[in-house]
Amino acid sequence: MHCCSTALGATFFFLPFALIQVGGYSAVLAGVVFLPFTIVIGLLSRWSGGLVDRVGARLPLIIGPAITALGFAVLALCIGRDAYWAFLAAMIVLGLGMAVSVAPLTTTVINAVPAHQTGVASGVNNAVASLAGLLAVAIFGAVALGLYDHGLDRRLQTSSASTELSQIIQSARGQFVATPAAAMSQGDDRQLAEMIISGALAESIRDILLLAIILTLGAAASGALLPRRTQLASIP
Repeated sequence: MHCCSTALGATFFFLPFALIQVGGYSAVLAGVVFLPFTIVIGLLSRWSGGLVDRVGARLPLIIGPAITALGFAVLALCIGRDAYWAFLAAMIVLGLGMAVSVAPLTTTVINAVPAHQTGVASGVNNAVASLAGLLAVAIFGAVALGLYDHGLDRRLQTSSASTELSQIIQSARGQFVATPAAAMSQGDDRQLAEMIISGALAESIRDILLLAIILTLGAAASGALLPRRTQLASIP
């Protein structure tokens, strides 16, 4: 189930790039996008904490990741489009999905061990979630840079770029930043450079979000493997 944490860590790392480098929004607006997620998690934390007692763990751990996957899908559709409100809506959906998922998961982990080991179980659960976030940035970052460089090469091959522009685009490889390289060119070349770099950047982030969707759907599938509530009640 910590696949959701991995996917969320990668998304939160790359979302500012999508907003600032691709969308052209300010750093302040990029930061504001995260507020709906935090607010939803805070408002629903008490409610979601009792989900296991009311409906069991299986249903929330299926529905929560599925909602989270929907939020990632909405984010993927937003990238490259001038729809700031859609980013806010996507973060609300993400917050709802994670609220449904995280508290029932933590409750399930703690209830799975004897009372004197609950502290250890909580610590292990938090450590795994933190490690998932770190691995997300490291692994997804390497994947995203590879996709970005490949996107630059493909766009150069299909465009009628000059030798100078080709050199400028090549200098953007491995940087994941659109503005400095594009600023090296002038006039039409600058517009074309910005279009090529921003397009490759947007495509790589969308691909990362597709991987995040796959991970969260995998988490939903793993939740479906949990025993039903009636079966849990019968276990001594």
